[in-house]
Order: sequence, then structure tokens, then C-alpha cells
Amino acid sequence: MIRRGLLATAAGVLLLVLLTVLVLVFRGAILAPEAPRPGGTYVEGVVGQLGSLNPLFGEATAGPNDLDALLFEPLVRVLPTGTVQARLASRWEVSPDGRSYSFTVRPNARWSDGTPVTADDVVFTVRTVQDPQFPGALLNQSWKDIIATAIDAGHVRFALPGHNAGFLANLELLDIVPSHLLAGKSMAELASASPNLNPVGTGPFRMVGNLGDRIQLERNPFAWRRPWLNSMTIRSFPSQTAALDALDRGQIDGLANLTPSGAAQERANRQVSVLSASTYQYAELLFNLKAEAPYFQDVKVRQAIARAIDRPAIIRDVLGGQAVPADSPIPRSITWAYDSAAQQPAHDAAAAAKLLDDAGWTLVNGVRTKGATSLSFGLTVSSDVPPYERVAERVATQLAEVGIVAQLRPVTTASLIHDYLNPRSFDMTLTAFDNGPDPDVYSFWHSSQSHTGGFNFAGMKKNVFIDGDLEDGRNTLDLKARAKAYATFQEDFAKEIPAVFLYSPRYVIAVNRRIHGFRLDSAIEPEERFAYVSDWYREVGR
Repeated sequence: MIRRGLLATAAGVLLLVLLTVLVLVFRGAILAPEAPRPGGTYVEGVVGQLGSLNPLFGEATAGPNDLDALLFEPLVRVLPTGTVQARLASRWEVSPDGRSYSFTVRPNARWSDGTPVTADDVVFTVRTVQDPQFPGALLNQSWKDIIATAIDAGHVRFALPGHNAGFLANLELLDIVPSHLLAGKSMAELASASPNLNPVGTGPFRMVGNLGDRIQLERNPFAWRRPWLNSMTIRSFPSQTAALDALDRGQIDGLANLTPSGAAQERANRQVSVLSASTYQYAELLFNLKAEAPYFQDVKVRQAIARAIDRPAIIRDVLGGQAVPADSPIPRSITWAYDSAAQQPAHDAAAAAKLLDDAGWTLVNGVRTKGATSLSFGLTVSSDVPPYERVAERVATQLAEVGIVAQLRPVTTASLIHDYLNPRSFDMTLTAFDNGPDPDVYSFWHSSQSHTGGFNFAGMKKNVFIDGDLEDGRNTLDLKARAKAYATFQEDFAKEIPAVFLYSPRYVIAVNRRIHGFRLDSAIEPEERFAYVSDWYREVGR
């Protein structure tokens, strides 16, 4: 009896110990943080055409080219803080004179067909955009006179014709393409749809199907940064309404570039998270400063127009609050270079009227007049990209309140560029530019760039202070020295007012809460919503 009692007691103790261990194990499992596991898919909606999957020819194709970021990569990526992230390049060096950049290609970089990435691919890509027949004017001009040389299979060097501290941001725009598949093809063949049928890139995904209204991607087995997700589907919709309905029904997981009404709708949807980021874009009213245009030669007139514009009202009433005021060619999102002290004058209709009076433009039957000339001019605006025409309408209304007549001239974006900006045949135009993550605006505002073919569309004349600031800003890689140069530039620019800056839009995206690891930098280009796609995951374990 005593022995049986002892055995029973021992068995009870062992059972208790076992139960305690099991409780601790299960408790640890329950309390352990979720961890990503490979698997699952992500479906994103896109409104309108899906666009090209040919990364170099985005300027010449219809539809967004954001999807290129899933399939292709540049050598580096520049953050809004000025920090540079490595992509296809693992490291780089800059010569002491700042005019030579040497890059090491990642030794584990592979094309999605398994072929190693080499310096020859980089050189081929550069020479493609430098070709006189290349249709993308921005890339072509950006790479003019830069010499790319393959040192060996793993190293490439760029020789610059002069100092250009924004070179790395310029390099970010250049997605590298495979020379082993594209070399020998004519420019017409490269620009055609053929490279889009089976694009071979180095990104985290590769295409496995193009069904017209959707593109199917799978994990790239050769990617140097492999994603958790097994696959992605990009699905097009004819309207945002249709895409939002699919998001609300759980048929898609994400929808980017939401309008203010779309963002408001999704903020009420508990199944999704609505995220936003600043952009490097800005809308501006650009003056034509040519001598034969009499309206804008007087800085008081330009100051009056700046005073007459109520930017907060435009942001509130036209943009649904989904923007921030812009003050200069350097957007607020480039925090290290933006100078808050160089803000544009605030809206003040009375002050605008006084400036016009002082400049000799008196009110006659409600219109500002000097002698036989009325202060009436054309306001050219893109009609096929919302919301610019609506913004221009509001600008015209605000100018009319102080006696200035701005006659709206809606044109297509292609016509705005080719028929008005390039030949400088506009009076005033509402334009939208994307500054990118670097504050170098030499091409837009240095007096040497006012020639035909240059991007100084306003015809900004030589100003030794502004030209000097822009030169100083690109002559050094030191961020503090560059910030000082651009602060002075913004202050000098504000005195001249060759343009009135309106707003910088915010980029808004809604993502289903089932997708984990999604994040945005403080400021992005549209395609950079995929910057951390390798960290997204749907499947979790403990």
C-alpha cells in the first residue's frame, strides 16, 4: 500500500511537471511574435492602361510604368534624406575631383533567366539612352556627354564632363537592361512591344503571364533580394470606382494613387490601411520672361500674381486637402535642402492690387490696363491629366479678382511640351515637374539652359547670384555645403519670382491589412511604393 502510494504520488508529480512544460511551451508559442513565411500572393489594382514593361521607354509609352520597379533595378536609389541605397551596385567610389564614379556590380546579381549581370549590361544601357534616335528626351539629355566604361565584368566607371553632385539621383532613373538579349537590335526594335512580351530583369519578380487586363508575376528565383511573396498580380480597371469596389470586396489587396474621394472612402474601410507619402512633384505657374512679352518683365507684376493666388484654397477646394503648399523649385520633401525661410508671399488680394497700381496697371472696367494694353494673357494647361485644368480654372478666377485676365488654353500634354514649352510660345503656363530626390535644378533655372532644347523654359536671364548658387550646389558632394548653396539659391530665387509655385501633391495608397511589412519612405516616386516589396508577406508563423 505504501509502495503504491509512493508510485501514485510520483506519477502525479511527473504529470504535473509535464502539464507545466506543455503550458509553458504553448504559452511561448502563443506569445511569440509572428514571423514571415514564404508564400501567398498580392493583387494590386491599377486604373487605366498597365503601360509598358520596357523600363527605358516610359516617356514614349502610354500608361504608368510603375511596374518596372518589380522587374528591373538601377545601380542605386537615393532617399529623401540624401542617403544612397545600394541596388545592383554593391559599392562605389568617387574620384577626388568628383568627376569619376566607379561602381562594383553585385557578384550575386543575376538576370531572371539566370545569366550573370555584368558591367557590359550597364554600358549597353547607357549607350542606348545616349543614341540620337532614343525617343526619351529627358534621359537622353541627362546622359549626354557621360562616358561609361566597363573596367572588367564586375566594375564600371562613369566619367562626367563636369561636376554634378546630383549624378547618383540621375543614375537612379536608369534601370539596367540585359545586353545579352538586346544588343544588336535597332532602336525601333528596342522601343517596340517585343521586349515587353517576356521582359528579363533583375527585380524581385519576373513575369509569367500578360492577359491584357492583368499581368501575372512570380518570385524571381535568381533575385539577389528574394521576396517572401510567391506571386503578384497587377490588374487594371477602367475607373477608380471599379477598382475601389474590388478593394472593398477583397478581390484586390491594394490600390495606389488614390484621389481625395477614394482615400476618404477607404479610410472608412476597416479591412485596409491608408498610407500616404510626400512627393517630389510640384505644380507651378511658369512666366515667359522673353523681352517681347510685356506683361512679366516687371517683377512687381510677378509679385502681384503670387499675392493674388490663394494656394490653401486651391488645395482645400480642388485637391481635397491632398497636397501641401509649394514655395520653390526645391520641394519640402527634400528636407535637408528645403529652406523654409524662402517662402512665397501669402495670399493678399489688397497687396496684389497695390503692387499693380504701383506698376502702372490701373483698373479700367474691371481689367488692369496700362495705356492701350490690357493685362490679359493666355494660360496654357494640360487638359488630359487631371486635376491641372481645374487648378488653372481656379487660378484664373483668383487673378480676375484683382483685374488680371488669364485666358485658359487647354491642350494635350504632348502639345504643351512640343508646341508651347520647347519653342517658348506660351505667355504663362501651368506645368508640373518632378524634382526627384536631389535638389539640383541647374537644368531648369541656370541661364545657360535657356537655349532651344534646354529646360529653362521661362528664359531665366543671367543672374550671377542664382547661377552661382546652382553651380555651387552641384560642385560638391558634401550635404551641408550643398544645403547652404541651395538655401541661398531659394532666397535669391524668391526675389526674382520667375515662377509661382502652387502645391506638391501627396501620394496615397490603400493596402489590405492581411499584407504585412508594407511601408513607405517619407517621400516617394510612384514606383517607389514597391521599394520594400521584398519585405511584404502574407503567410505568418510563430
